[in-house]
Amino acid sequence: MLKIITLVCALAGLLTAILLESWLRSRIVRNDKSADTYAEVKSRYSEFWSIQYVPLVIMLALISVALYFFVGHLNAAVFIGGAVLCFVSVLAGSLTVVTGSIAPSSIAVTGDIRNALKTSYRSGAVMGLFVSSIALVGLGVLFFFLDANHLIGLIASFALGASVVSLCLGLSGTAFSGAYSLTVKSDDFTDYSGMFIGSGADQVETYILSACSAALLAVVGVDNSGVMSTFSTTSAARYPLIVFAAGIIASIIGVMTYRGRILKNPAAGLTSGNFAAAVLLIAASAYFSKSILEDYIYAACAAAGIVAALVSAEISKAYSADGIIFRRTLPDIKRIGASQSLMYSLSIGMISVVIPAALTTGAMVIAYQLASFYGIALAAVGINAMAAVNAAVRGFSINTASASDIASLTDPDAESPNPADVLLTASARTDAIGKTYSSIASYVTLVAMFTALSVVANNSSTNLLSTPVYTGMMTGAVSVFVCAGLIIRSIRLTSQVLRGRLSDSDDPEKRITALRGLFPIYVIAMLVPLASGAVGGVNGLIAFVCSAAITGMCVIFAFNNSGRFFDRTATETLGTVIKLMVAVTLVFAPVFMNFGGIF
Repeated sequence: MLKIITLVCALAGLLTAILLESWLRSRIVRNDKSADTYAEVKSRYSEFWSIQYVPLVIMLALISVALYFFVGHLNAAVFIGGAVLCFVSVLAGSLTVVTGSIAPSSIAVTGDIRNALKTSYRSGAVMGLFVSSIALVGLGVLFFFLDANHLIGLIASFALGASVVSLCLGLSGTAFSGAYSLTVKSDDFTDYSGMFIGSGADQVETYILSACSAALLAVVGVDNSGVMSTFSTTSAARYPLIVFAAGIIASIIGVMTYRGRILKNPAAGLTSGNFAAAVLLIAASAYFSKSILEDYIYAACAAAGIVAALVSAEISKAYSADGIIFRRTLPDIKRIGASQSLMYSLSIGMISVVIPAALTTGAMVIAYQLASFYGIALAAVGINAMAAVNAAVRGFSINTASASDIASLTDPDAESPNPADVLLTASARTDAIGKTYSSIASYVTLVAMFTALSVVANNSSTNLLSTPVYTGMMTGAVSVFVCAGLIIRSIRLTSQVLRGRLSDSDDPEKRITALRGLFPIYVIAMLVPLASGAVGGVNGLIAFVCSAAITGMCVIFAFNNSGRFFDRTATETLGTVIKLMVAVTLVFAPVFMNFGGIF
């Protein structure tokens, strides 16, 4: 029965995504200008994908060989399966990249701004529905056709495959879009296709990792239930899939609630879908929690995560570039200059860390008290179950920014209200919501993976003063800052490539490579966790993961609200790097359990 429910909900999500994509294409106002813009965006979209295949194949081949020899041949096969699942889901979701920017801009310049906003929102939902539905199908195959023992032995490798693909797409997408924003000319528009694809890659990675963490902690859920005779480890591992299935249906309903209100705030009512979906999801989670796991506390764990993420996302609007705290705190940029404005923006972003950190910690404490480590994993599952409706909000911000650029070129002398200005305002006011929700999803998932690592390694306590632990903590914190710096540097390097190409139409270079500055990040993400394990053994690994997760949370939340240059190093980039680091430690932990470390 659970298999059927999961499959039906996944198919419903896929069907809805296909219908919405068809609807989006029909909304494009056809004329010579929109046709030219459509062709240009499609060309850039194809150009982005053309640089992905070779580095992806090389990385996947190297890691699969390492898994084959050091972990097991089945782990290598499952690793490839996770990678293919992530790639296919993002590729399918990215089909709406072109229509997501062209349709809203072409509608907006006709004066129908309300429908332009609704179109932009639903284009983001297409990405969310594709990645969550396809990911759910893949997870269903893995979870329902493997028994608990085999699942727990292979699930970390599956998660690692998804994480590697997400890293490549997320980082190169950020560098691609960030570089365009630095080099765009007055008669051109910024390309946001890479950023949109990167957000989808981040969502599917977190989605898969949260389910895998819950599966690894299913034994803990059974051991702490007090009613072991009523549900098994297999049931505890499969419960998150039912929550995901309910989340897809709830997200579909939530997406349809937004009608594109304008008034003084063009983003008004945008998050009504999030709250509607949350209510439906919590109710469905409670029903299945009682019927599968014989208690409502497991749904309460998921609800705690959902509420913390929703409230934090709403509060984050005050700290965003158009928020009340930002406007009251930041002096006039004309009076203080751009450099001083950048410093003020960064300070506001750092202060904004307090609220999401407090709410997220409170949610995890509640989940832990209710169901131990398994409860923390369910909190992550609850947040990620709403990936589709949150993708609509995140996609809305990205697509309206792109549509604003295109509209300003299409109709620069439009009368008030200028469609480009309305779209840009809508993007600014919703940008923080989607980023904050995604950041909290990443952080809670990281904590769930950290606890899973502790359970897998059979090491629930560590001595902070021991050499392996202290070394691992320092390495984890430093790695986060080094990766953040390299991401910023890679955007600058890619912009230099673009600048030369845009200034010289005869440039023979046909591909924009965002990878030269990203290569060191790939190396750090893969090798530094292994080096921590080689030096400090399992204790070093656990300390590394804990430090990287907490430090990364603070940096990501701070950068989210520090302006558009810094936020490109946050959720879809730095968060992806840290999640890959944790996935690496989970896969190779058994190796260090057997051989230990230098210390």
